[in-house]
Amino acid sequence: MRDAWERTTRFFRQVWAELRRVVWPNRQQTVAYTAVVLGTVAFVAALIWILDFAIRELIGLVIPG
Repeated sequence: MRDAWERTTRFFRQVWAELRRVVWPNRQQTVAYTAVVLGTVAFVAALIWILDFAIRELIGLVIPG
C-alpha cells in the first residue's frame, strides 16, 4: 500500500513539474488560435453539408421517388 502511495505522489510531483515547464499562450495568441479553430470547424461543416447535399441529389437521380 505504501508503494502505491509513493508512486501516486511521485506521479503528481512529475505532473506539476511538467506544468511549470509549459509555455502558456497569451490572450492575443488564444484569440487567434480560437479564431483558427472556429474557422476550420465552419469550413469543414460547410464542406460536409455540400457533400451531403450532392450525394443526396445523386441518390435521388438513381432512385427516384
